[in-house]
Amino acid sequence: MVAAAPGVEIGLELRARLADLYCAYDDALNDGALERWPELFTETCIYKVIPRENFDQGYPVALIYCESRDMLMDRVVALRETALFAPRIARRITSGICVRAVGPDGLHLTASFAVFQTMTDQPSELFLCGRCQDRVVEDGGVLRFAERLCIYDSTIVPTSLVYPV
Repeated sequence: MVAAAPGVEIGLELRARLADLYCAYDDALNDGALERWPELFTETCIYKVIPRENFDQGYPVALIYCESRDMLMDRVVALRETALFAPRIARRITSGICVRAVGPDGLHLTASFAVFQTMTDQPSELFLCGRCQDRVVEDGGVLRFAERLCIYDSTIVPTSLVYPV
């Protein structure tokens, strides 16, 4: 379900398309289909995974920072071919998707996220949680993320954050 902030009017068709975009995002990451993930972004985009403390203080330092779909694709290649990390299953859950504003630069949305991780020999645990601040645009008849800021709540950097959030 996609909500709209008070005073923001969007139709049911747009709400359904936005819900499909967010669902496709979570599905790509949850299914391990990382190659589908960059296609959900515009060619020129911003993707950051940033601690709340840095975001709130206006510091640009992010744990992950990509400025284009090509950089997102490079991250996928690195994960597939060069990264070494303990095997795990990550499950991402998004909720509270809300359109905050509609402007000439696109739709501005917020959402909450939680990422759970399961190691092969351990119980599942909360890995990371926070909020997303997104800007979504129409790109060739398809809704895509032009900007996605994944602002995580913890002040401790997860040492094994290798996958997109």
